[in-house]
Amino acid sequence: MRRLAPWQWLLLLLALYLLLAEALRLWLGLLWAERVGLVLAALGVWAFINGRFIFAYYHALATSLRVRRLPLAPGLGPGEHLLVLAPHPDDEVLAAAGLMRRTLEAGGRVSVVYLTSGDAFDLAAGSPLPSEEALRHLALRRMVEAWRGLEVLGLPRDSAYFLGFPDQGLFALFTTHYYLPYESPYTGLKAVAYRGSYRLGLPYTGKALEATLVELFSSLKPTRILLPSPLDAHRDHQATGYFGMRAAASLGMEDRLEYYLIHGGYQYPLPKGLHPRLPLYPPPRGRGLPWRRFPLTEEGVRLKEKAIRAHKSQMRLLGRFLLAFVRQNELYSPLPIPAREALASEEEGWAVLGQPLGFLEGREVL
Repeated sequence: MRRLAPWQWLLLLLALYLLLAEALRLWLGLLWAERVGLVLAALGVWAFINGRFIFAYYHALATSLRVRRLPLAPGLGPGEHLLVLAPHPDDEVLAAAGLMRRTLEAGGRVSVVYLTSGDAFDLAAGSPLPSEEALRHLALRRMVEAWRGLEVLGLPRDSAYFLGFPDQGLFALFTTHYYLPYESPYTGLKAVAYRGSYRLGLPYTGKALEATLVELFSSLKPTRILLPSPLDAHRDHQATGYFGMRAAASLGMEDRLEYYLIHGGYQYPLPKGLHPRLPLYPPPRGRGLPWRRFPLTEEGVRLKEKAIRAHKSQMRLLGRFLLAFVRQNELYSPLPIPAREALASEEEGWAVLGQPLGFLEGREVL
């Protein structure tokens, strides 16, 4: 910053003096009602400029009281095998860095399955209109970042399984392209092609993706499976939840499922940026879910931040969003969507989740 010359300082002080003198003269000449109106107008301008910050901190304070009343997540044992399903590299550390670290410390095992390598984030590739080759290179870079993030938590590289299916294409694989191969409009690929992927050459179909998950669940035999809730606003996260639930159901592992939310609604989580002393509160889109909180130690919070920062390609653009998940706790739900009693009357047909099968006996199910 350039230093001011002495004559410039003199002019600046003179201007400030005249401004304050005129403001005082105007203030003394006003009626009390006019003064109140002027103060309110100034406060209104200030609140308009700073309103989102005020709301963010008020929201954090109000919700922190609610978080303390949430039940604790189940304890961890030495025989625990946690499997985390991540739609993209970085989702695993946002949702469960603390849980993964604590599982290892308790003598358990952790595996992370990445359904995509994040090859559709054009701005992260360095250009608003990147080439297909640039996006394929981004996928390889994000795989390396994922390894580095897991190493921060103490996980070996062989705990990561990259499936290599198309970013921004998982929902299409679950619906219109369950059997018909999908071509990524970002990379031009129709099959798994990245070095280091679990099965090279698999076609981009929902059937191939679901069969791969069934194979992994069957061979890894996890005792606990963490996956996105279908309530997540991101289509890839929704599809990951659906695929994971179908694969677990085919193996009778439904009771091992727990759910997390990343894209949880308006500006979630507030406030943005790094606030490690604040709690992580239940997301708006997860209203009605039976959330359980998993408290983190100071060391767990520090490692979670470091693991998130390992995803440098994402930090450059989304740093304030990613770091907002570095909080005093993590949140998990044993249900993917709210149970029947938490739903509005017009939504009750969606779920009899949590009910025993005998609940349906003698009833007509539509």
